[in-house]
Amino acid sequence: MTFDDRYGWLDRLLHRTAFRAGTAQHALADMEETLYRDRLASIQADDPVFVTALPRSGTTILLRLLWDTGRFASHTYQDMPFVLCPLFWDQYTGQFGVEATARERAHGDGLEVSETSPEAFEEMVWKHFWGDHYRADHIRPWTEDDQNAEFDRFFRRHMRKIIAVRQSDAPERRRYLSKNNLNIARLAAPPAPLQAGTMIVPFRAPVQQAASMRRQHDRFLEIHTEDDFVRTYMEAIGHHEFGKGLKPVNFDDWLADAPSPDRLAFWVRYWIAAYRYVLQHAPDTTVLLSYARLTDNPESALARLAEILDLPAAALTSQADRLQPPRTHSVDPGALSPALREEADAVYARLRQRAAISSATARS
Repeated sequence: MTFDDRYGWLDRLLHRTAFRAGTAQHALADMEETLYRDRLASIQADDPVFVTALPRSGTTILLRLLWDTGRFASHTYQDMPFVLCPLFWDQYTGQFGVEATARERAHGDGLEVSETSPEAFEEMVWKHFWGDHYRADHIRPWTEDDQNAEFDRFFRRHMRKIIAVRQSDAPERRRYLSKNNLNIARLAAPPAPLQAGTMIVPFRAPVQQAASMRRQHDRFLEIHTEDDFVRTYMEAIGHHEFGKGLKPVNFDDWLADAPSPDRLAFWVRYWIAAYRYVLQHAPDTTVLLSYARLTDNPESALARLAEILDLPAAALTSQADRLQPPRTHSVDPGALSPALREEADAVYARLRQRAAISSATARS
């Protein structure tokens, strides 16, 4: 997918306008609660599922596998750009129909998306309520001091609205599902709506995941240089993972002496800081999921995931052939010190030991 293909000048104007209208969107969201009260009355956001991790860990394929069971409701491209008021926007766009044209997404990884594909837009809600966490060059993790009853109420209602929108086409989509990489920054003090659901945190072998992140960072630096709207779009939806808008989560102040992002060591250290944070803070109910296990033994891993999420096993195991090992990236042996590799391998070993769905063999 190229942004020129998907977003012409009129679409860009609409998105820029919507991105600047956060307060107005919030007001419309409050109006939705009244106008759609009867429609929402019978909908409950029970047993939500939150997929979160550092990028390039398998979060997108997990989102799609769960979405394709037909049991979950998630954000799709149809919700853009008025994400905070999905019922109003759905009523408006529903008058024009949807052209579900699949195109490769901007990551250049072969995954195709269309207007009806599930996607990670939930962070727009978080940015609206928690703007002080998004600093100039990093994102601050959530702590016990970060409690907001208004956010809790809004987010619970928002989940119900997304379910209502998706059920208009597929009545069986009764559970809220999100892929939001930044929820990993909330594991130490998850707000109440997250505590009511299941958190799934996938992970890959550190050096390969770090190499994949660095490759995407370089790719988006080029894309942002060529088209500034792409950066505007990504930052507005809370995607600060790569490119000129990079804002790493500052887990335990690891950025204080971090190397430059153009070095592989930066991304390995980010991986260590993030997954060490997961091991220290993730609730016992968090599902740690080894992507190596998923690709080595997809049927058994998916059967176990289905059991954890109370799904019919066949809903996931029937999709086992969609799981393929990730691309292997060549790594300069001199790019990482032995000590850094050992530190990363030690964290990876602890993840695999604790994981509910883990791999029998390590891959570095």
